[in-house]
Amino acid sequence: MEFVELTENEFAQFALHHELNNLWQTTQMAKMREQRGFHTYYVGVKEDGNIIAGSMLSALPVFMGYEMVQLLRGPLIDFKNKALYTFFHEHLVEFLKARKCMYFHIDPYLPYKERDLEGELVEGGFDNSDVVDMLLDLGYQHEGFTRGIDLSREPRWIYTINLKDKTPDEVLKQMERKTLRSVKKALKYNIQVNELDRDHISVYEEVIQKTGERRGFQGRDEEYHKRLYDFYHPEGYIKFLCATLDLEDYKKDLYKDLETNTKQRDTCAKRLETQESPKIQKKMELAQEQIDQLNEKLKEADELIQSDGQVLTLASGVFFTYGREVLCLMSGVYEKYMRFASPYAMHWKMMNYAIEHGMERYNLYGMSGNFDPQAEDYGVYLFKKGFQGEIQELIGDFDYIVNPKMYRLYQSLRNVKHKIKGE
Repeated sequence: MEFVELTENEFAQFALHHELNNLWQTTQMAKMREQRGFHTYYVGVKEDGNIIAGSMLSALPVFMGYEMVQLLRGPLIDFKNKALYTFFHEHLVEFLKARKCMYFHIDPYLPYKERDLEGELVEGGFDNSDVVDMLLDLGYQHEGFTRGIDLSREPRWIYTINLKDKTPDEVLKQMERKTLRSVKKALKYNIQVNELDRDHISVYEEVIQKTGERRGFQGRDEEYHKRLYDFYHPEGYIKFLCATLDLEDYKKDLYKDLETNTKQRDTCAKRLETQESPKIQKKMELAQEQIDQLNEKLKEADELIQSDGQVLTLASGVFFTYGREVLCLMSGVYEKYMRFASPYAMHWKMMNYAIEHGMERYNLYGMSGNFDPQAEDYGVYLFKKGFQGEIQELIGDFDYIVNPKMYRLYQSLRNVKHKIKGE
């Protein structure tokens, strides 16, 4: 085996086909971060001329010329091969020592232990605690098996839906009944899901801003998302989507349902003139309930046309289409339009995209790992759970101190600084 620096193209080709590939371990992410003052190394391990492990290293000078280095969601390596990882680690440390690295950080895209949909450990399920033990034995410091939402970190808990060798019908059938109804409702309403070009990313920004105000978070600014677009879109790795509803089309669908239910009610009423039947009576009453609801929806639609216009922007989201998965990094919906189930329209469109392109899974991404009904994101958890996917608990964040003396000095001065500021 040989530890080498890789060319940008070598790394890009290797990463795209690795089983742990992800949008962070890409040349696109490297170039984005270079605009923020980071610089990049691509390293790997070759055997018989073939790359068998690799990583994009993102480095930033932080103290007296010493660097902090991040292996974002990396490295891309077989963590179960202890000899390979040890070889990679030892040579990585030497490589970074020579470049004045103070410490490096990894947060591998590797699940820890198998969980069920309630967040409980699965007896006899997969278990990668041996990987954690190996990293600790090598001298890494683990930040712990954390729960909660930390906006300074990528989430340790994510939610994925297995699409491998599945048809759209099979994916639909595995959903909870409520989720299935919501998907069908979005399809029935003929909600349109279209891609936004760079000049219209502001549509996405407005939806996310309103969602953030409602749920208590602050999203990135428009320039950040335009940089994402600039670096990932040329390769087809990103889509900004927007869900819209034409209220006149929506009304046409309501009128069809109204006609059907009116005929049902009138037929039942006519039959009741000649025979008494509790069953027919109930059927007529249900039809009348539907008629009343449809008339109310038609009234609301007319009011919305008057106040908001014929075509409504309902929801928006940003989706990555790289490697083995489609990943929804962020999405939002206008609260006043929630009844139209537009997020389901976006997710269903992108699940179909993933299936059509042979991708293995759909990633609804971050969650807190707290499954108590009082948890701040419990509603988000229930939304994701409805798709009947998989809770993935990743192994977490690790630091390796390359220069302990300099690191201690750095941390001491940071602590003094925070005390002076009263933090």
